Amino acid sequence: MRPRFTRADYDRLPEGFPAELVHGHLVREPAPTYGHQVFGSRLHATLVALVGTDRALLAPCDVGIDEWNVYQPDVLVLRHIPPLDAHDVGIPLLAIEVLSPSTARRDREIKRRKLIEAGVAEVWIVDPATKTVELHTATGRRVVEGDEALRSAVVEGFEVVPNVLFAPPRG
Repeated sequence: MRPRFTRADYDRLPEGFPAELVHGHLVREPAPTYGHQVFGSRLHATLVALVGTDRALLAPCDVGIDEWNVYQPDVLVLRHIPPLDAHDVGIPLLAIEVLSPSTARRDREIKRRKLIEAGVAEVWIVDPATKTVELHTATGRRVVEGDEALRSAVVEGFEVVPNVLFAPPRG
């Protein structure tokens, strides 16, 4: 049995090492698909317009949860702006995961729950396979599809309409 990694072990990895720490295990995934990146970029652009480039970030950014978990949500909105040399950006106000077949279960079950327990106010799950968007909070969950808008309670003006988010790229 392999020994588990700790947060201290993770912090010693070289900058840019493509992995997250999940329950004491380094998890390394291949680069996301083009579609995954398009959806994340669309969400990020919307958030930048609302909160600025210093608070709306794209992965990879370390979010240290505890001794055994350091996540890199696809898109996030910071509560506070950390020092420029910080690797860990703190517990964000909002985190978004765009699901991929290889990460869907971990993102939806493990990371979502741990992020909320750590104090993230809203965790959004974007599912390209079902063309749905989920909003999770400490008190509940809401799922929308089609032309129904999902609105954030913590980032004023942020809303997502699945049919707009999942529209095919325009040349």
